[in-house]
Amino acid sequence: MKVVRTLRGKIRPANPATGDTGKDRIIVDDGVFTDGWKVVGFDCFPTNGTGLDVQGLLSLDEDGLTGGWDASDNRQIAWSFMFTGANGGEARSWIVPDHVVVRDLWIQNFSADPMNYLVRVERTTLSDDQAILALIQERSQDDL
Repeated sequence: MKVVRTLRGKIRPANPATGDTGKDRIIVDDGVFTDGWKVVGFDCFPTNGTGLDVQGLLSLDEDGLTGGWDASDNRQIAWSFMFTGANGGEARSWIVPDHVVVRDLWIQNFSADPMNYLVRVERTTLSDDQAILALIQERSQDDL
């Protein structure tokens, strides 16, 4: 039986005056390192209907939230944007297909406005060897 969890919320943009970082930790770690999760959907959308551009990033590590989209960084596993305007809009997301989340996810809001997010994860059971490999892959290649 597939186990799918939905992680959702709202994240404010970075603002030094209020202490908001534009980053948040989304907890999926259940303490069992053989429980893995695959992100099967990632959407970000504005908090009101028109005129806002929102951009989000999912990372396996807080250090992967580098302030930009970087597909060469193994810690970054999904990117999403949505623009809504008076004449329509556009939305798109990209998810690295061969990732496994063993610990937590981190999200970053690149927008100047608050951003809603919806992340769908599907549970996968890993062998001990697969779990160790997944933990290693959660690190950036130049991070070790």
